[in-house]
Amino acid sequence: MTSSNCLQEEKHKLNEIEKEYIIRGFKIKLIEEDEVLFYKALPLIDFNQEPLLFAELSALIRNSQNRLGKEILKFDELVDTVKSICMWKILEIDNLKIDPEIFAELFIYRLIKIDKIIPFLIDHNVNEIYLDQKDSPIYLDHQSFGRCNTVVVLEEEELKALLTRIKLEHPITISTKKPSLKVEFQTRLFHSRISMDFPPLSPNGPTFNIRKLKRNPLTLVDLINLDTLPSYVASFLIEAIQKRLNITIIGEPNAGKTTLANALDLYTPKHWRKIAIEDAIESINQSSMGYKQLSIQVDSFESNKSVHTKTTEILKLLHRSPDWIYLGEIQSREHTQAMFEALNAGLKGIQTAHSDSVEKILRRWENLHKIARTDFLSLNIIVVMKREITQSTFVRKVVDVYEVNPDNDKISNYGFLRKIYDDTMNEEQTLERIKEKSFLSTELTEIIKRSKMLNKEYEETWR
Repeated sequence: MTSSNCLQEEKHKLNEIEKEYIIRGFKIKLIEEDEVLFYKALPLIDFNQEPLLFAELSALIRNSQNRLGKEILKFDELVDTVKSICMWKILEIDNLKIDPEIFAELFIYRLIKIDKIIPFLIDHNVNEIYLDQKDSPIYLDHQSFGRCNTVVVLEEEELKALLTRIKLEHPITISTKKPSLKVEFQTRLFHSRISMDFPPLSPNGPTFNIRKLKRNPLTLVDLINLDTLPSYVASFLIEAIQKRLNITIIGEPNAGKTTLANALDLYTPKHWRKIAIEDAIESINQSSMGYKQLSIQVDSFESNKSVHTKTTEILKLLHRSPDWIYLGEIQSREHTQAMFEALNAGLKGIQTAHSDSVEKILRRWENLHKIARTDFLSLNIIVVMKREITQSTFVRKVVDVYEVNPDNDKISNYGFLRKIYDDTMNEEQTLERIKEKSFLSTELTEIIKRSKMLNKEYEETWR
């Protein structure tokens, strides 16, 4: 079976996915109403129908405050402690129709008032969760069905409960001078990056954007299957990594930049010393895979702290002797200047930044961040990604790949850029472009060989 046939078959299977499934304690239904898709999460036990039972278990917890201790309990610790207090009572319930552990978790979610939002967090099919203003319904992005509405409206006490839980996980302060936060929320069941804004910044009440971080990140083979990039482009980028060429991945928010960076980063030799600098840790922890990796988490823009800044830590890379670096989300002028100082000092690695075209990001770096055009010659490869929004789902894909030619003296009009690939080109055209123009032309045979291997792995995975 050919790669294209496998892909068509997989897409056919995707269209036939049941719009109803069970996750831990919830039945998920995707229902189309008036051409709008709704995501509905129904708890397997509805405590609205069991008020006396909920009250009895709640009283048991209140009467056991001493067992909860005086220290702040993280989410997993809280769940374990409350389970230890009330599990004996749950096991005494006659004709319990669900697993006692699941029952206990549903009770705890209701107890701390996050029961409406928790199914979105624990459902691995949900990629992103949004609240635009107070009293408006939450909506979300689903892996298979795209953007979905919900009927979930968080009441004020539920929003406060979510914020309280976030504050218990992280020492943060919200004020009129600092009305934003950006933190990670990681538990045994989910890993998310939460951004929230509050009045006066968001005049219509608290808002949030919760990005789900994958526990099992997508591989290059997965991305080939999802049409993110063809195998021959993946092979070209792998060869670039193994030759220690800098790769800058740009794209609009949620275009798949970090996903691609993580997939490519697994193709570095295991003896390289790798250092990742991020404000929210989205890179894969590779230590258990035999890689030599140091992760450094810096303060975000929204943080009240300014001690461990991304700029400072990038500059400190020069004294940490990395063979390969990963810089997540180069945003500000200070970030950009620090990045180019590191690249000009000879450091190599992968960087991600926001822009929807190579010309726009170069203009921003030059005009707003005050980077000299000659410094752009430290970039080796620039990958442009876009997110195509359709009615049913999202397609994240590589649309352009450029090389920066340091031997080209045409600094004006960015004449040093040479296009190696765009999404209108087929395999033959791309390989011919690599052969004629790329500084990896001598590796063409290896690129073709690896592309065939990726296709074979893809076919074996999806057969």
